[in-house]
Order: sequence, then structure tokens, then C-alpha cells
Amino acid sequence: MNKKIINELLLHGKKTKSEKIWLKSIKSLNKLDLKNPKKLINRSIINVSPLLNIKQLKNKKKRSQLKEFPYIIRSKNRVSATWKFFLNFSKKKTEKNFSNVLVSELLATANNSGIKKKKKKSLYEYAFLKKKYFFFRWF
Repeated sequence: MNKKIINELLLHGKKTKSEKIWLKSIKSLNKLDLKNPKKLINRSIINVSPLLNIKQLKNKKKRSQLKEFPYIIRSKNRVSATWKFFLNFSKKKTEKNFSNVLVSELLATANNSGIKKKKKKSLYEYAFLKKKYFFFRWF
């Protein structure tokens, strides 16, 4: 699990920086007097992991028209999609210390609050609006 997280944190191929960020965030979680930080991380992953995603396909005849198809993410890809979803939002925040941003987002998602939970909900609503194309499964 740690290797997946570190690989998702990679910035411009610098693995040592991503390892330092991850270790700092784990240490700060331990300083918060939590009983088990691994359970907190797992809970936050479960709360944010999406079941559905949307694929966009261009129509070959009509160039300006896009069709969007909701599809179910496989269980193998769900964790990596969660970390991509999780870290992309955390990278957008502008703070000096990225590990503090990561810890605050982990705590927020473990308590079923935060931006990511709202984003997941809006993604599901949008997928259910586009469910008329759900039976197309050639991608």
C-alpha cells in the first residue's frame, strides 16, 4: 500500500521527495494521538473510493459532439483511482507544507466530510443523469 501511495505522490520522477512527504504525514498522524492511523487511512480511502466513473467518447462523424458513458470501476483499479482523486485535489491547495494538507484531508474524509466527499456525490449524480448510455460497453 505504501508503494502505491508513494508512486501516486511522485512529482517529476523524484521518489525521495514523495517518500519524505508520506513519512512526514504518517508521523504527524501519529502525533495526533490516534489509536491506529492505518485504520484512519483505510477508512478515508473507503469513504472517497468511487464506484462509477465517466468516459468521454468523440463521435467520428460529428466532431463537436461528445458522448459520456458511466461505467463501473473494477475493484483492482478502485484504490488507484481513489489516490489519484485524493491527491489531485490536495495538490491544488496552496500551502507550504504538503504533508499537513495531506493529513488534514485524510482526517476530513475519515469523518465523512470535506471536498472529496462532495465531489464524489456530484460525480454519482452526473453519472445517473447519463445512465441512458450505460449499456454501451465497448471501451
